[in-house]
Amino acid sequence: MAKRFTSLQLCAYAMVGVVVASGCSDSSDDSSSVSRGLLHCQEFLGEENVRSAIGAMGEGDLVVRAASTVKELSRKLALEAKAWSEEDLLHDSYRACRVDLSGAEGEGYRVMEATVKWSVWLMDDVKKPKPAETWRKVNDQVFVETQMEASGTRLLISCEVPGAPARQSQEMPLEVAVYDPGFAPALRGKLLTTYAQGLTEGLGCANAPQIPNTLPK
Repeated sequence: MAKRFTSLQLCAYAMVGVVVASGCSDSSDDSSSVSRGLLHCQEFLGEENVRSAIGAMGEGDLVVRAASTVKELSRKLALEAKAWSEEDLLHDSYRACRVDLSGAEGEGYRVMEATVKWSVWLMDDVKKPKPAETWRKVNDQVFVETQMEASGTRLLISCEVPGAPARQSQEMPLEVAVYDPGFAPALRGKLLTTYAQGLTEGLGCANAPQIPNTLPK
């Protein structure tokens, strides 16, 4: 299931999939598995963003895993939101995309992962003085928190799911995260905002949260 790519030239991408270029086997199950994972990760995070992320991870044995589609993941999240009650504090966490790269000897192991869940944070809570030290306001419906220790960034998004109980969007907002091995903030931001925009569109958030293309520093 692993395929070796260089940091300078990955197997070429096509608009509808991954084209196998010179030096890559076009008949192996490994290549097929990586290609399917890449296609789904591209749908969640953006084709160019995924290309840049894998390139930034360097050379090594690459394994890509992904949830099926934005539509399917959005369906699962919507069902959970519609079943929500105020006493419900346990929410499933979903991994939309994970890229594992095992470098050459001495180069270490690198991981990029995109996750989503309904958060235990309340929108009112992140506006209070103490949480506001780490949660930065993007707009009234979107807050961003940078977790420097974990090399990750999270967005908290007020998403009013059609058919969900009242106040769901305020008391169970969407928590979208990207974790990586130390990407530049600009690349991490592009991955995260593309991911969040696709999910909120897939969920059909009735309050139409505005997720900018660029996050505040």
